[in-house]
Amino acid sequence: MKPNNHFVLSLVCMALGGLCIGYYSYLCIVYGINEIVFSWVFLLGGMLLLIIGMMTYKRKKHIFSYLPIPLRRIVYLCTTIIIILFLGLQSCILYQGMHTDKQQGDAAIILGAQLHGSSISRLLRYRLERGIQFAEEYPNTYLIVSGGKGQAETCSEASAMKQYLIQHGVAESRILMEDASMNTQENLAFSKVLMEKYHIKSASIITNDFHMFRAGFIATSLGLSYHNYPARSDLDLAPNFYFREFFGSVKDITLSIIKRY
Repeated sequence: MKPNNHFVLSLVCMALGGLCIGYYSYLCIVYGINEIVFSWVFLLGGMLLLIIGMMTYKRKKHIFSYLPIPLRRIVYLCTTIIIILFLGLQSCILYQGMHTDKQQGDAAIILGAQLHGSSISRLLRYRLERGIQFAEEYPNTYLIVSGGKGQAETCSEASAMKQYLIQHGVAESRILMEDASMNTQENLAFSKVLMEKYHIKSASIITNDFHMFRAGFIATSLGLSYHNYPARSDLDLAPNFYFREFFGSVKDITLSIIKRY
């Protein structure tokens, strides 16, 4: 490493580490300690970056310099591949979250999200509000509410979603309920069974913007004809959820490849 480069690297690592820990602290203050799923990653990542930054500054050489040159090159190559993969996948996630298809389906599948007991969470409310908008734009379609009952929930997500829609003017006859699923894969697989029962050929998927890419990928892998109809999310939670979706998407893509071969 060239003279003084270690100093710049140490500052960058410590600054990024401070930002990560600051963001984690913000989420804890605003939403409660560890109330936001995956937020702990920012705490651990921030601490790791601070340690690397301080070691780089104190020892005047970066952490990879302790490795043999061949192994160091492998680490550099793997790091470069991971960064390219991360940026490429995040671009897809961002695009799908902002893109609404001009053509929509014969029904909308509203994916469930965590309840607070039996109360609608904010992210789920955004999905339901988007579902109401869909119902108004396409009055001759069904709405499929999809979500089972989690451990901390007093009723199924689907039943809470159905009540919310009815209270906000959607006719009960238009609402189909799928209340057995426990994850996105099951949401879409079980909703597809309902679609076949009611002879629905295609569906618009309604979920939060950060979740749209992964939901669409799963729908495609299930052979489900779908359209994008993303709902909003909170700007302050975007770094956490978009970062989490990268790992979720990698997991689902990997599992799909493994099943195929």
